Amino acid sequence: FIFFADSASIEGGNTKDGQDDDLVQEIVQAGRGHRDERGERDQWSSTEHLEQTFDSRRPISAQIKSLLQRYKLECLGCNHDQAVKKINAFVKGAKEENIRREKRNAWWSRIINGFLFALMLIASGLVVYYKTDVQEFVTAKLDQGYRIGRGCDDGESRKNQMEKHREKAAKAAEARSAPVKAPPTWRDQEEKEVWAAKQEKQFAKALKSFGGVPAKGRYTLIAEKVEGKSRRECLQHHKLLQVKEKEAEGKE
Repeated sequence: FIFFADSASIEGGNTKDGQDDDLVQEIVQAGRGHRDERGERDQWSSTEHLEQTFDSRRPISAQIKSLLQRYKLECLGCNHDQAVKKINAFVKGAKEENIRREKRNAWWSRIINGFLFALMLIASGLVVYYKTDVQEFVTAKLDQGYRIGRGCDDGESRKNQMEKHREKAAKAAEARSAPVKAPPTWRDQEEKEVWAAKQEKQFAKALKSFGGVPAKGRYTLIAEKVEGKSRRECLQHHKLLQVKEKEAEGKE
């Protein structure tokens, strides 16, 4: 009895599993709807989209378009990135061309300046050369007793001309051999400076008042108290007084 009961339960279980499979198949068939047996949609088998083209590239922005117009560049069929690369290449090439042009201009400028300098040297040499020749020619003619444009003259006139020429040459030689006079020193200039008694009094009073002030600003304050004298004049005057005072002490 137990054996037959178990067999019946097994058969009942198989029947239930079959019903479940049938139910699943019905649900699947209902979910397919109007699709065909292979499970394909109508759009999957369509070929209309194959002849259509779509441009997924980024379009050129308004700013890049304005730059293309400014630089007079054409970029037909370009996207944004290609237009940017074209503009960058143009700008880089323009900068390199400017650098090359500046180098060429500097090179030509050096050549022209050197040529002009050489011409100036040649012209200066010619002037000095011909000036010396003219001076020698005039001197020779004067020594021979001629006047330029008049030819020979009487003996007295030639003698006077030669005397004047010798005197002029002697003065020129004396001037060249004379020692060069040294320029005046600050003491020479200061001793020529005129200081009135009133100014001396104002100077002594101001010097006594501002004696403790540093030298950098002392004489500016002193000059403000002395009528008609500048800071430099007050400084030189005080320096001269100190020198004379030391000289007097040395003599004693």
